[in-house]
Amino acid sequence: MSNTVAPLRWAVLGTGVVSGKFVQGLRVLGPAARVVTVASRDARNATRFAAQFGVPTAAPDYASAAQHRDVDAVYIATPPSEHEAHAMLAIAAGKAVLIEKPFALNAGAARRIAEAAEAAGVFCMEAMWTRFLPMIARISQKIEAGDLGEIRSLQGNFMIPNRVDAATSLFDPARGGGALLHRGIYPLSLARQFLGPITGLQATGRIGDTGVDEDCVLVARHANGAVSTVTASLRSAGSNDLWIAGTRAVLHVQGPIFRPYQARLITVPARGAAGGNTGGPSGGRMQAIKESGFAQRVNQMVPGAVRALLSGHKTLRAPYAGNGYHYEAAEVAACLARGQTQSALMPLEQSIQIMDMIDQARAQFS
Repeated sequence: MSNTVAPLRWAVLGTGVVSGKFVQGLRVLGPAARVVTVASRDARNATRFAAQFGVPTAAPDYASAAQHRDVDAVYIATPPSEHEAHAMLAIAAGKAVLIEKPFALNAGAARRIAEAAEAAGVFCMEAMWTRFLPMIARISQKIEAGDLGEIRSLQGNFMIPNRVDAATSLFDPARGGGALLHRGIYPLSLARQFLGPITGLQATGRIGDTGVDEDCVLVARHANGAVSTVTASLRSAGSNDLWIAGTRAVLHVQGPIFRPYQARLITVPARGAAGGNTGGPSGGRMQAIKESGFAQRVNQMVPGAVRALLSGHKTLRAPYAGNGYHYEAAEVAACLARGQTQSALMPLEQSIQIMDMIDQARAQFS
């Protein structure tokens, strides 16, 4: 008797860049995953996409793709404004559904999707693909092991300059454009994962001529007392990295924030009450060396040299396979195999909470 597991068969709704990345990513899973149909608002785009990526059929419309008899799961990568309607098609067809971030256009839509999936007993998950990468699991292990001590703060940035084009969904408020929904949601989701529930939020943003937030900053307070800062932009460049600071160490997750594979764990000794690293009134011998003219000249020639002398550095690497998109699909398959309707790594309640925070932030932009 064969132990071969039947592949999870996918329908893809949407034919944009992200859909192409998802289909390419599935190739890492080999025979365990297969795309059988694709749909677009324009049937010609579906035909083009099917030919480009080797998808057997191009469905005439979204409903036909969701209801396809050979489909087990539906991946939705249409504009955020369409996520609710398309998720409902999949749920009504009894198909597992994976919804590209942001989960919905707003928190109300997110709740309706979750409620419909729960009522139907259908698997549903947000495709926040970064959460499923090996580096994120490695970070969680370090935090849980206490390597960082008590987590006090997180700072995340996702900033890339784009040419303004009102015809694209990125700059279209009706279709769910804006820096927060498309970029800030990454560090915001990671802040929720690593620091826990958010209890308070302050935000400011710059609205562009197209009506979307082109730049924004969020400062959140978490239930455990930690604070997080999120910066996102569609118009300016940034470091696109993540810092998680604890009482024992700081973890610098090197960019890109959406697809990390390397981080530095930096251990810094706690200072004494007088500001020295050794506790005495004047900071002791190490403080004297640090403040010497020689040490300061070295520090100016090699930035960070003195800090490196007093700190411990450890490089963490967790490479991803392929383009990284297959991990979320593998999570769907694993959950379905266990008979689960939600993922513990990306539960629906967290997706709803994140959309709540986004709604609160956007209300403060105007």
